[in-house]
Amino acid sequence: MNYLKVILDTHYPFNINNYFIISNLVTAANSFVLSNNTQTKMGDNILPEVNDSNTFSTNGFLSSVLFPNYDILLHNINESYSLFNNNDLKKDKDNINSSLYEFPKLISGSWVLNVTQGNVTNFHSVFKLVSSDGLEKHFLEINNFQNSDTNTSIILNPYTYTILNGYADIKIDDQLFESHLPLKIQLNRINTIIISMNKQSINDLLFDNPIYGVVDSFKNFKNDELLILNNS
Repeated sequence: MNYLKVILDTHYPFNINNYFIISNLVTAANSFVLSNNTQTKMGDNILPEVNDSNTFSTNGFLSSVLFPNYDILLHNINESYSLFNNNDLKKDKDNINSSLYEFPKLISGSWVLNVTQGNVTNFHSVFKLVSSDGLEKHFLEINNFQNSDTNTSIILNPYTYTILNGYADIKIDDQLFESHLPLKIQLNRINTIIISMNKQSINDLLFDNPIYGVVDSFKNFKNDELLILNNS
């Protein structure tokens, strides 16, 4: 494992200041308004016309339960019996068996996403990762998102799903864990979000699970709210 386990105690409180950071980002996203210029020139490239499909601002919450893959863990034990001699297996057996009793992990946090003329101009997420027994806790932050293909414009499909591929930096407990980490963001209609990170170092921490969340606000380039909640 490439991450540090942090034992929850009174000396390691959750950094509430980071929630103020994401709250400010949400406020900025809610006031996200672009002018109706038909085209914008950036360097030698002419960006596409601003419209509802390529320019939008959205934010929401993350809420997931991450479960260990016990089938893989059991398979690894069986492989160990066949690959190691008795002495090697005895040394590694305790670590393997202890992983069978990994507790599920809970994720709770926030995210903000801005897309302008088909390019991600901002993606920022902060969330807590806590084991269900309450003993292990981490604070994670994802920022500095960059499109993986600057020649491909992001087009929103509000009726199915929209995929955004790129790279981002991730911090764990306020320390840089990985830079330029491959990241996929999937918006399902305009209601949910799925975040997947393609690097085993972080997937070990997440039990190879994606992170799921909900959309709380979705606005077009005119700042009109598209997410209609029916409370009746």
